[in-house]
Amino acid sequence: MSDLESVVPKHFGNLTAAEIKLLRNAGVGELAVCGPNDNLNASINDPTTAQNWGTDRSIRGELIGWLCANRMAKDLVDPGGIQVFGARIIGVVKLLSVTIEFPLAFACCQFCDEINLQSARTRTLSFTQTHMQSILADGAVIGGAVFIRDSYAGLLQFPGVRIEGQFGCTDNTFDTLILDGGVVSVGVLLRGSKGRVKMTRARIGTDLDCQGALFSGVPGSSDPALDAGGISVEGSVFLRAGFRAEGLVLLHGAQIGFNLDCVGGRFDTVQGNRTALNFDSSVVRGTAFLSDGFQAEGEVRLTSSQIEGDLSCAKAKFGSGLIAERSIVKGTLFWREIQNPETVSLNLLNTSVDSLSDDKESWPCNGNLQLHGFVYSVISAFSQRDANSRLVWLSRLKLFTPQPYRQLASVLKDEGDDVGARQVLYKLADIRAQKSTGRGAKLWSLILKSVVGYGYYPGLSLLWLAGLALLGFALFWGGYCAGIMVPTDKDAYVSFRNDHRLPDYYERFHALVYSAENSFPLVKFGQVDRWQPEPSSDGPAHQGVSRLEFFTVWLLRAFRWGQILLGWFFTTMGIAGVTGIVRRD
Repeated sequence: MSDLESVVPKHFGNLTAAEIKLLRNAGVGELAVCGPNDNLNASINDPTTAQNWGTDRSIRGELIGWLCANRMAKDLVDPGGIQVFGARIIGVVKLLSVTIEFPLAFACCQFCDEINLQSARTRTLSFTQTHMQSILADGAVIGGAVFIRDSYAGLLQFPGVRIEGQFGCTDNTFDTLILDGGVVSVGVLLRGSKGRVKMTRARIGTDLDCQGALFSGVPGSSDPALDAGGISVEGSVFLRAGFRAEGLVLLHGAQIGFNLDCVGGRFDTVQGNRTALNFDSSVVRGTAFLSDGFQAEGEVRLTSSQIEGDLSCAKAKFGSGLIAERSIVKGTLFWREIQNPETVSLNLLNTSVDSLSDDKESWPCNGNLQLHGFVYSVISAFSQRDANSRLVWLSRLKLFTPQPYRQLASVLKDEGDDVGARQVLYKLADIRAQKSTGRGAKLWSLILKSVVGYGYYPGLSLLWLAGLALLGFALFWGGYCAGIMVPTDKDAYVSFRNDHRLPDYYERFHALVYSAENSFPLVKFGQVDRWQPEPSSDGPAHQGVSRLEFFTVWLLRAFRWGQILLGWFFTTMGIAGVTGIVRRD
């Protein structure tokens, strides 16, 4: 008889074979094998068939509680702790507020009732291929680690727990895992597990690793599949490599010390919930990977978030779109090879990124793009960077606002593409002109567009002046030939009218120069001072030259007055265009 057997209270009565093995092996820190062998894969050790096991494999939960709580019993338990294999635990294991100074380890066991560790202080807890009703560990302090592997549990309740080691819950199936407000000094591993997870405001010392896990919300409810609002993770969050959520994944207000890695993860919605992944108001110190096979059935939200690295959305599928309003990305936004560009929407209202890397095949369709307040410094060399392509991008905006055009023009100008920047600003002015109301405003916009290209192409005014001068040349030359362009000097006028000759001292008429002087008010060659249309409307033309009806004196006078006025107008508009007075930027 072992020392522990000798001190067992009488009320326990006759002990089963499994209980005797437990007491004997606990005293020496060895595994109590309660079945025929310790083979994890043997069907005889499958805890799902434990109801068929004989009473010789049964251990009362009360006995385990006595071993952990009774002062005399605790002193006799080896530091290796309680280790049980292949037993059926009957009744509640009540360890409420108990201090346990040794590990507890169970493999291929079935717990028929709850394990109550509320406010307990213990060492390492280990459950392997074990079926449990529930573990209640509210406020527990665990000096080692928690390992739950290949097991089933209805409820794993660890709110406010403090775990000095790792919380390893891999390849398990459970209804709900609760870790709200928990502090885990190392990492939380939920790889390959299935169930609903709630860990709001938890603090994790390294990584939260959920690779290959399947999280599901409560059937018939819109509750999140993973609720980790306000979580703090010193390392990375891995929702990747086969991870799947059937319901909302909520990371609102999360603080992530390194990466948010959702590569290859799948996020589905249930109960009509539009959002698949929400990490609004969060901080990611590294890169957020929503890429390379990432799939979201609903929308992905990261409003008011800050990402210290890149936001990678390459080779991904976004059900209804990405909402990144008021976010800051200090690296690059990658929006490339999107799998559903025909249905996706992209909301970057008041968002800032360092650089933008995209491709035109991934641009959202018309009306699915929102960019007001979107600020970026550089467009990637692997993206469409020319003004024409980028204007097609901006044409898909849901609502027109000037800021996206000004932002694009600023980036193009910084990259040395002044022509492209001017083209973008011209397009902006043209769109605003088309949206203007009132006949006066529309007329003025038409004038600005035609004369100086809204101030961005002031050289157009020179073309107008040149055209005006050429038209004047034709009219004034015709008038001269018709004899109605005459000298301003009295003697030269008489000589010219009598025989169409000029005195030797008098400057000859040059129709092009004369017209240019009238058209360009800042240019003076003296022709305007020496020549004029016939001052007398009934003055005869030179003999032998028919006066053409078209070139009447009054027509030339009126044209000259108009030419002078238009010359001043075009010149003034050109100067205003060069100085930027008429621009709206």
